Amino acid sequence: MNEKDKRKKVTISLYDKDIAELERGAKLTGGNKSEYVRMLLHFIVPHSMPDKKLWKRMEELYEIHNVIKDNAVGNEAVLAACKDLEQWILKFQSDNTVPWEVA
Repeated sequence: MNEKDKRKKVTISLYDKDIAELERGAKLTGGNKSEYVRMLLHFIVPHSMPDKKLWKRMEELYEIHNVIKDNAVGNEAVLAACKDLEQWILKFQSDNTVPWEVA
């Protein structure tokens, strides 16, 4: 039995302002209302989808990183700094995209 077959529909009553917040939250995170509610029920707070400008800047950062790395052949200090930068970039992306648990 796949996961979708296990799901059950639930009806809840919400005020108009709560429905608007639910719809807004789902839209901001790029998911649908069901996914949004399921995450919240598990005390997982989803991030808003990052702005397209963030991804543009990340591409620029990677381009700069690649130029430095390509010109650092034989310079272990610069290559080590590039590795540190790669780790920082991955952590930054994770901090801005991966949902976090609050409980």
